[in-house]
Amino acid sequence: IIILLCIIIAIIPKETETIEIIKEVEKEVIVEVEKEPAYVYDITSTEREMLARLVYREANIESLECQMAVVSVVINRWQDGRWGNTIASVIYSPYQFSPSGLIHKTTPTETNYVAVDHIIKSGSILPKYCLYFRSQYGFSSTWSGYTEYAQIGDMYFGYFMADK
Repeated sequence: IIILLCIIIAIIPKETETIEIIKEVEKEVIVEVEKEPAYVYDITSTEREMLARLVYREANIESLECQMAVVSVVINRWQDGRWGNTIASVIYSPYQFSPSGLIHKTTPTETNYVAVDHIIKSGSILPKYCLYFRSQYGFSSTWSGYTEYAQIGDMYFGYFMADK
């Protein structure tokens, strides 16, 4: 009987063990109930695809940070409204993104999608007034009135003083 009693005592969890098990189960339930964080920008899958394709055409050989900055410029313009109220209207605005005519025959890379997804989930990495970018030669004297905000890789991001 003493041996049987010792076995039963060893099998039955002590009160502190029971409380710890309950706490662990509660933690697991809480983790399962947590929701995905909301996206900063609500865009369609088609707009996501257009952005990824534009990034491929504008900055595919650049770093992920640079690709995110390109997406940020498009998003900033969309939020600004002067280029239209959709991602498509911004991308296809006349004389804005020269490779936009090639988007229909472009296959983005995984990195292009990562750049887009990061910005739509977390927000622009550039200030909202940063609405322009140039490749390799920056904002030269032919771009009078524009100010360089940052150089990332071989690309320059900037703004017009009136936008700041």
